[in-house]
Amino acid sequence: MNNDILNKYFSGKASSAETEDILNWIEESKENAAIFASKKSDWVFDHLPGVKASDDVYNEFRRRRKTISPKEILIRVAAILLIPISILSVIQFVSNSGTNKDEEIQIVKHRNIPKQDMAEVTYTINSGVKGHVLLPDGSMVWLNSCSNLKCPAQFDSTYRIVELTGEGYFKIKPNHEWPLYVKTSKGITVKVTGTEFNLSSYNDDSELKLTLISGAVTLIRESDKKVFNVKKLEEIVIPDNDNMLGKKSVANLHLNTAWKDGYLTFDNTPMDDVIKKMERWYGVSIAVNNPTIHGFFITANFKSESITQVLELFGITSNIGYSIKNNKVALFLK
Repeated sequence: MNNDILNKYFSGKASSAETEDILNWIEESKENAAIFASKKSDWVFDHLPGVKASDDVYNEFRRRRKTISPKEILIRVAAILLIPISILSVIQFVSNSGTNKDEEIQIVKHRNIPKQDMAEVTYTINSGVKGHVLLPDGSMVWLNSCSNLKCPAQFDSTYRIVELTGEGYFKIKPNHEWPLYVKTSKGITVKVTGTEFNLSSYNDDSELKLTLISGAVTLIRESDKKVFNVKKLEEIVIPDNDNMLGKKSVANLHLNTAWKDGYLTFDNTPMDDVIKKMERWYGVSIAVNNPTIHGFFITANFKSESITQVLELFGITSNIGYSIKNNKVALFLK
């Protein structure tokens, strides 16, 4: 990397393109990161007021720098200057003109989403059951029916990366220097440093939904690196249509997370979504013999009821009849 460009970056005069080039160069290898740290420390000390090359403190730092890690260099420099120094977490802000103000979604540009080249373990949860996974760092994930989670047998020292298909309730060990990325098949990656949230991203659903219980997270849209910031007790829904920006609202915690505690909950839920949840929950397939049923909405809360008991309630509240043969359910109007 050209020293002139690095010096421009250290002095805050680098262009957006030059900054992006530097970040990409740092991520290419640990050697590049070490070079960056060394040059950064040189530049900082060269620009300290009243510091000369003959100063004892400066020379001692120069002598000892070869025996300490780049990370330690940055920490010591930051402590002296009382300013934060960060190599790998620079976010470049861009204009959000044209954004729907009612959505109140802060949009920024995020640099490249990291990759993790390590052996993976896949946890698969079939329909009709729930699962619980302990991640290599001690974080916990509850998996809903018809879900799977991929993660390495051991996280590397830079990033924690997992991949989710389906629905998971995450309780992540906090570490601001060791972010965790949850990738999804919908082209959305969730970045967290320690928080508790529910993420639903089934392939046969038309949207991704995240409910934040505590902390803060960012959702990165992989196609253009735009970021959606979510705060505690908020939920965000992002349709599969990439032109949509999603919508945030106050989180309905019981509706969105009760499945983890064994509750099947509907709150004015469209029948098509009810059918999907019931198919996953009970491990059945459901066919609708009358299209009018697709226009129904269901409000109910179940705990340990059988599918027959649930369908009986539908019959009382919505005049829906049913028949069951093996694992196949047919719905019709009475």
